[in-house]
Amino acid sequence: MNQIPLPPSDVPPEPPNEFTTATPRRKHLAIVGQTFRGIGWLGSSPIHWMGIKSIRQGATLIGGLAQRARARPVRDPRFRTAERGSFDLRATAFSMGMPVYQLERHLAARRRQTALTAYLFGAFGAVFFIVWFVKVFATPLAGGRLVLVIDFLPPCLLFVLLAFYQALVNFQIRTGRTAGWREYLATEEGFWPRT
Repeated sequence: MNQIPLPPSDVPPEPPNEFTTATPRRKHLAIVGQTFRGIGWLGSSPIHWMGIKSIRQGATLIGGLAQRARARPVRDPRFRTAERGSFDLRATAFSMGMPVYQLERHLAARRRQTALTAYLFGAFGAVFFIVWFVKVFATPLAGGRLVLVIDFLPPCLLFVLLAFYQALVNFQIRTGRTAGWREYLATEEGFWPRT
């Protein structure tokens, strides 16, 4: 066991400095400060008396913990494919945490959705193209015609490209495999999206 070091007995103790001893004036100021702090607390609103800040912090902590407890595990959203790009429904259903029949129902619903969306975007593209065509030929031959050509053509192309993409996704779901746009354009199974 270690001994407690003691100062040598022949050395006189150091005299106390002015900072270590409390003067009566400082003691008086401390009492006045405590009094005013107490009066300030009494003068504050009842919200401060109830400790709303600590209650709010506790509620935030409890809410965060409850949200973490209810959170589902993170699933892999990628669709699994087998040889030659065919869909692997069992592996995909397992990675998404659902049975195979439920995944098949989701694919059937997605197939209907893509067919409807493809026709809708195609119709919008056709309407925009017809309006663009009429406006271009109704405008006098000047700078305004060039502006109309440049302004209205991008929305037409956008709707056509969105319709083509949705039709491609519909084709992939129909055939049960991944396919590129060239293969979709050259298919003999039917070009138009089906539900």
